[in-house]
Amino acid sequence: MAVTPASANTQDSTKEIILNFPDFISPIPYPLRCHPQEREVSRESEEWLLSMANFSEQQRAKFLTLNAGLLSGWCYIDCTFDELRVCTDFMNFLFTLDDWTDEFDTTGTRGLAECVMNTLYFPETYSSDTAAYRLTKSFWERMRATAGPGCQQRLMSTLDTYFQAIMQQASDRGSRNIPDLEEYILLRRDTSGCKTGFAFIEYAANIDLPDEVIEHPIIKAMSDSTNDLVSWANDVLSYNAEQSRGDTHNLVCVLMNQNGVDRQEAIEQAGALWEKTLNWYFECRKAVPSWGAEVDRAVALYIQGLDDWIIANAEWSFETERYFGKEGHTVKKTRQVALLPQRPRA
Repeated sequence: MAVTPASANTQDSTKEIILNFPDFISPIPYPLRCHPQEREVSRESEEWLLSMANFSEQQRAKFLTLNAGLLSGWCYIDCTFDELRVCTDFMNFLFTLDDWTDEFDTTGTRGLAECVMNTLYFPETYSSDTAAYRLTKSFWERMRATAGPGCQQRLMSTLDTYFQAIMQQASDRGSRNIPDLEEYILLRRDTSGCKTGFAFIEYAANIDLPDEVIEHPIIKAMSDSTNDLVSWANDVLSYNAEQSRGDTHNLVCVLMNQNGVDRQEAIEQAGALWEKTLNWYFECRKAVPSWGAEVDRAVALYIQGLDDWIIANAEWSFETERYFGKEGHTVKKTRQVALLPQRPRA
């Protein structure tokens, strides 16, 4: 059963439909912190990406409304200027990958993935005359200089998984397939890109957690919960823009399809899942085991990074123009938007 986005040609097309959003900020107890050099880093990183990405004027204008540097500055606070620059460069690159793959079929996405992953795995021998290669090589050379081997491997493996998931998303988009909730949650944890972002928590904190810690059920549950909190809030807040394009890789669409409910009820169900997951994160946080003083210190820094990610994403959603244009601050106050009509397909 496919979810049909809102159409401008329905019987009640003259009646404005209002979407009401849950509160994704107040329940979070963690303070929003910001790196003191965020603005300077953001400016340099934007110039870096624009110098190599070969954007059209339209793509350039869209990129300059993203403000990914602010998200990075809110996620990676206690690092040096140069470390934040690497984190921000990757953040800008990741959003660019997301936009590129939205326009690709599985073949195009596979070619992009091969270029990026070959650059990571074979930095001394692989070369390509593409923007993706130049951008990847640039941030990777700087990251590798100080990142631990475990951190490097986690970035490579999670970025590889990201591309695999994006190809599955492209396949679903082509066939108009909507997965069930369980399948979607697993897929969304990879398409979100959050796992790559969590590798940068280690990089920015100058830690390299042992595999046994990263894979421990409690730490994994906290990482997965953070991923879900970021992804599901994003799904709800971006639903209006996505449904207008006919996109269905979204928790709201999955719940509408699986539970046979309308979009507002699906949004409320998504909000309830989000709140339940936040409470589960709190419970896991209380149950973190000990691995000894040195590892415990590193684990505490990693958990601080997860805390920062949760509140940073929630706040940033209203600062970027990606979801609400210039109305982000208004939507943050009202938690309401008017449903957009579906745009005609090209």
